[in-house]
Amino acid sequence: MLLAAFLAVASSPRGAERAFEQPVGFDHARHHEEDLGCLDCHSTAEKSPYASLPKLATCLVCHAEPLGEHPEEAKVRAHAERGEEIPWIQVNRLPGHVYFSHAVHVKLAAMECAACHGDMSRATEPVHASQIGNLTMRRCMECHADAGASNDCLACHK
Repeated sequence: MLLAAFLAVASSPRGAERAFEQPVGFDHARHHEEDLGCLDCHSTAEKSPYASLPKLATCLVCHAEPLGEHPEEAKVRAHAERGEEIPWIQVNRLPGHVYFSHAVHVKLAAMECAACHGDMSRATEPVHASQIGNLTMRRCMECHADAGASNDCLACHK
């Protein structure tokens, strides 16, 4: 299933409506209204090359007991009852020859997540297709030049 999702994302045209369905219809805007930020769920973005997908335990901090009748919330508790993580599908992938560290960009460069991922605070659905199709080498190099960061090839290409 993961390979099929990867192939769907990798082969989907830029701006595709939906490459696949996430297992839970996560509403970013609703959670933003509760003052949750990106790093509350994507907790490793400040300390790792990868911004982790939310762990079930993170969701259960608020959703261990029902907060309403929303069917998506019930899916979270159903995963907990089965003792299994929510099988989120990673949608944002750079080509294998590109090295990107969230920690360097989020912590060291103090970049906002929206710079690459768009304003997720208004998204009412989970991410269904890659948001980073607009991250061309030119755009990254322009950002590096504006920030005074290295544009040496080996800074990003390993």
